[in-house]
Amino acid sequence: MTVLARFCRGMLSTLVTLLPLGLGQVGLADEHRITGEGIGAFVVEDGKVDPDTYDGYIVYTRSCMACHGPDGLGSSFAPNLIRAVERRGWENFAGTIASGREVQPGQVMPSFADDPYVMGNIPKIFSYLRARGEGGLGRGRPKIIESMQEPDAEQGEQDEEKDEAAEEASAE
Repeated sequence: MTVLARFCRGMLSTLVTLLPLGLGQVGLADEHRITGEGIGAFVVEDGKVDPDTYDGYIVYTRSCMACHGPDGLGSSFAPNLIRAVERRGWENFAGTIASGREVQPGQVMPSFADDPYVMGNIPKIFSYLRARGEGGLGRGRPKIIESMQEPDAEQGEQDEEKDEAAEEASAE
């Protein structure tokens, strides 16, 4: 294990106490929600998610999907992360990302300690995978709950919908 990997793994416990997600104040239906300010909090409502869980999906897709398959379901050489999150919990999950893991000879989970994009988003990846496993979030790219979107994101989504409608109209 590299010195940087050890340092990052040691910093994870500090990260747990310093990274409030702030999802507890949201006034939404309680049916699919792990609330509070702790790691792994998420909100799923009608298949839509809070912004941090959405960001977790994006990070997962960019950095984890190549090995662990779409939607966290695993592949022929990397495990199902939805089940791993349920079994192992936050500290083990984050520690594995930071320091890597040798599953068996020749099958290795690499360390992401040198990747600030992944290291800075571990809590969001964890929330996304928990939402998939515990919160009824289906497969595919989720949308953000409208009441939780930032104004710029809402405008971008409206523009995207207009573009799609224009493409459909021109195709007819």
